[in-house]
Amino acid sequence: MSKEKKKTEQFEFQSEVKQLLDILVYSLYKHKEVFLRELVSNAVDALNKVQFQLLTDSDLDEKDRELKINIEFDKKKNKLIIEDSGIGMTKEEIVGNIGTIAHSGTVDFLKKVSEAKEESQVDMIGKFGVGFYSSFMVADEIHLYTKSYKKGSTGLVWKSTGTKDYTIEETDKKERGTRIELILKKDEKEFTEDYTIKNILSKHSKFIPFDIFVGKDKIESSPAIWTQPKSSLKKEDYDNLYKFIENSQEEPETYIHLSSDAPVQFNSILFIPKTSFEKIGLFKATPGVDIYSRKVLIQKESKDIMPEYLRFVKGVIDSEDIPLNISREDVQNNVIIDKIRKNVLKKIFTHLNDLKKKDWDKYLKIWENFMRNFKEGITSDFENKDKIASLLLFNSSVKDKNELIDLNTYIENMEKDQKEIYYITGMDLNSLEQNPALEIFKKKNLNVLYLTDPIDEIVIDHLREFEGKQFKIVSSADLKLDKDDKKEEDKDLKKDSDNFAGYLKTIYGDKVADVKISERLVDSPCILVNQSEGPSVQMEKMMKMMNKEYAYAKRVFEINKNNILIKELIRIHKKDPASKEVKSLSNQLLDNMMLREGVIDNIDSIIPQIQDIMLKASKNM
Repeated sequence: MSKEKKKTEQFEFQSEVKQLLDILVYSLYKHKEVFLRELVSNAVDALNKVQFQLLTDSDLDEKDRELKINIEFDKKKNKLIIEDSGIGMTKEEIVGNIGTIAHSGTVDFLKKVSEAKEESQVDMIGKFGVGFYSSFMVADEIHLYTKSYKKGSTGLVWKSTGTKDYTIEETDKKERGTRIELILKKDEKEFTEDYTIKNILSKHSKFIPFDIFVGKDKIESSPAIWTQPKSSLKKEDYDNLYKFIENSQEEPETYIHLSSDAPVQFNSILFIPKTSFEKIGLFKATPGVDIYSRKVLIQKESKDIMPEYLRFVKGVIDSEDIPLNISREDVQNNVIIDKIRKNVLKKIFTHLNDLKKKDWDKYLKIWENFMRNFKEGITSDFENKDKIASLLLFNSSVKDKNELIDLNTYIENMEKDQKEIYYITGMDLNSLEQNPALEIFKKKNLNVLYLTDPIDEIVIDHLREFEGKQFKIVSSADLKLDKDDKKEEDKDLKKDSDNFAGYLKTIYGDKVADVKISERLVDSPCILVNQSEGPSVQMEKMMKMMNKEYAYAKRVFEINKNNILIKELIRIHKKDPASKEVKSLSNQLLDNMMLREGVIDNIDSIIPQIQDIMLKASKNM
């Protein structure tokens, strides 16, 4: 086409575009590489569209032309070139696609970014993904050469410096597709380096379905296996994807391959790792799920698609319904994302429960690594706490120390008339086994869950119940269990025991909330139990650690009238109510229990008391 026939037209950008360009040109952006992701994504979109036209319209020019993307550099002119053999554009499409903003989300973004503080504008721009306009972050000027696939179309060139206007004129471009030439800013020479471009493509565009050439080199790509049928994939395929995502040689513990068309379309592969770096105390895991749109990465390690407690879950979620230029703010409030999130969570819980039933050993490994995450989920995810609760495992009184039980199994094996899930808290399994509160439960063969993790009690407090069965701590004063012993009670012993209990209450004063005859003790002489709805000993110890001024709650002191020591004290008290020895031994009973629970403050005064008792005992030998 001769020069004199060329006609140049000048156009003014839409006001929102001007505002956007001003932000891009004058705002420093720490992840400028996003522009290449956007341009490649646009090229992929153009190739997808022409591919469809080639399938549906046999009367097209350049039917056999290879569908690909070429990226070249001109270091002398400080120029970066991205070219595709896609669908191309007409003049009307150029004006509509580049001169105006059709996506209302962009307008919302502009409003938010204009209101944000300067230091946060930068981050918002990057997470938004501003498409073609992002090129002005690195370019002083852009020349876009394009020719539509439509027969009779004319080659066109669009030029702009990213200010208030742009021009369109005819050009002699012969082949369909689009060629974008970025005249880079002086300080952006890195984008003419081969390794820089390849690294960016590897990060963002590894899974696109068309060949990309950087110069003469074809970029190595991988199939987006999450879009492929499960039946066509092998374990090795999943392992390789996990290793790429995590940059690791370790295989995942398990994976979940999801595909959904309703209520929203998405494909996903999620992994649970073999190793928990949080468990071994190295660092807190970062969110591990990447969001893709049409096989293009749009948000790395998204904090919005997966709840915080599932930050150990790795993988990809890809949906064509998610726009490429969605912002972080939009992700948080996006209806599509919300539907995907709910669907994905449901599948994760189902997969883990199935694994627990079918491959107990594998599930145990997951539990050992991520039990703290599940417990964190109970306290933070009210909507799914019951589903998470089914994943919890516990030691218990009817199992060996190395065996664990879940809540479903506990309920399945409950006694016929049992209405509550019993549990006990303590520092370790050995101390729990020796706790007098368990005696009646062992006698009745009632299962009690052992809670030794400090967070366990908080978890139970958030749950309150499971499958309609309320949790009940065995050291509660209002615990009621049916009596097994139907023998007629010794009235004299009951009367003397009640008198002795009243005596103890008098000498203990405000050290205890009450003194009662115990119905839970079998062998032990006495026990301290919590008042109804009161905090457990372990919870109070945590409070004491955080606040030295914290005062332990008063407990109920229970005595076992059938224990030989208690019987002797009752006998001596009946004989001599003012006996100093009975008073001394009675005080020692309470101190022993407080020592056992680790809630005594005046330990220095106890030692002389013990020594005095020892001295008196030795004189009677």
